[in-house]
Amino acid sequence: MVKSPAMSQPATPRVEQQQGTLASSTARRQGAQLGWSLAGISTLLLSYLIAVGLHKAALVTYQFPQTVLWCALPYMLAAHWLYRGSGLPAAERSSLLVVTTAIPFLLTPLSFALLQRPYSRGAVVLVYVLSTAWFVLGDWLHRRRHAQRLLYLDAGVPARLQRLIGKELSRNPSIRLEPWPSDASASGPMPAGDGVVLERHVPPSDGRSQLLSSLKLHHVRLYSVEAVAELLSGRKMLPEGEEDDLWQIDGNPAYDVAKRAIDVALVLLFAPLWVPLTALVALAVKIDSPGAALFSQMRVGLHGRQFRIWKLRSMRHETLDASARFAVVDDERITRLGRFIRRARLDELPQLWNVLRGHMSLIGPRPEQERFVREFAQRIPCYPYRHLVRPGLTGWAQVQQGYAGNEEETAIKLSYDLYYVTHYSLAMDLLIYFKTTRIVLTGFGSR
Repeated sequence: MVKSPAMSQPATPRVEQQQGTLASSTARRQGAQLGWSLAGISTLLLSYLIAVGLHKAALVTYQFPQTVLWCALPYMLAAHWLYRGSGLPAAERSSLLVVTTAIPFLLTPLSFALLQRPYSRGAVVLVYVLSTAWFVLGDWLHRRRHAQRLLYLDAGVPARLQRLIGKELSRNPSIRLEPWPSDASASGPMPAGDGVVLERHVPPSDGRSQLLSSLKLHHVRLYSVEAVAELLSGRKMLPEGEEDDLWQIDGNPAYDVAKRAIDVALVLLFAPLWVPLTALVALAVKIDSPGAALFSQMRVGLHGRQFRIWKLRSMRHETLDASARFAVVDDERITRLGRFIRRARLDELPQLWNVLRGHMSLIGPRPEQERFVREFAQRIPCYPYRHLVRPGLTGWAQVQQGYAGNEEETAIKLSYDLYYVTHYSLAMDLLIYFKTTRIVLTGFGSR
């Protein structure tokens, strides 16, 4: 019999026959989301029956039922975005659901206007309400019935997981971590669960190898501690030691093209708003303190190429030429007006010009100064991978962590940046847009 290391735990779970769970938790969530979305076609049918009934009762025009049929398109788009966002941490699901259901239906009237087709606003609202209620119900049922039960084989797993993500483990209801039953064997039935968590650095042994082979044979999903930490935290766990040299990730070239088109379209669409606003804030900066309204710095962007970034000055003019250093809380270099425009992110407005020129994107890791990049790359070997995508005005690290003011905070920020580089998609970008709006209103993370 092969047993796990001794652990000071309460009575271990009884051994039950393990069902095949070779698919990852993300794949299972995607499968559940796909099935729920297909079943949700019933909400479209219900909306159409309601529309026909209202039309027969002469309460609405003939456009009402026709608009309901057209609303199948925003429903499918919302379902697709939710499917694409299935890999995000469980804590982000509610925000993602709000964004991915609201935006397609908000864009529906614009689509009808561009096509110059008559439509019913009431029908759009009806389908949106029923569709959102359906997706909310599905998310609630999934959270209630599908808490992931993971068994850990090595005694050090909980402590290491706690070190990686801190309090997020204890307050996250989406995963139940339990010890491997002491009476389970490689030759007997596998304990019921959704997977097994392993420490990658535990020395191999004949008994351990036999058990791992049996788990694979029974189609049991195996997770590293780092993989579980990533599922819970939305951060890419940085590799340690010699693995740094071999650890690699790639970007998403297919989405990069669409992302660039979206950036240019949005910047041009809102140019009548941000261009005059930039001019007004620049004038206020000139009046508030002596010196130029704009200042620029060289930053490192896509594939390590340097470019000149533009910002509205928020610090005293005489301090801008000093050696590069992080801003700190209550930094004495920041002007009176500068504190406000940094809090509202108005100092970043000129960077929309960088977006138009292709130096930056609306969403991506924040570009750093070349000096910082060199220092961080020497101490954190994974650091250059954040340059696989264009830097952005806002990003996953900014909405999750805020400003990084030292090397330790920069390492955490990097873990968010690398998570974004690994998983970025339109669904994730929409979530970042939503969270950025909240941050601009609250001033979270500004210095």
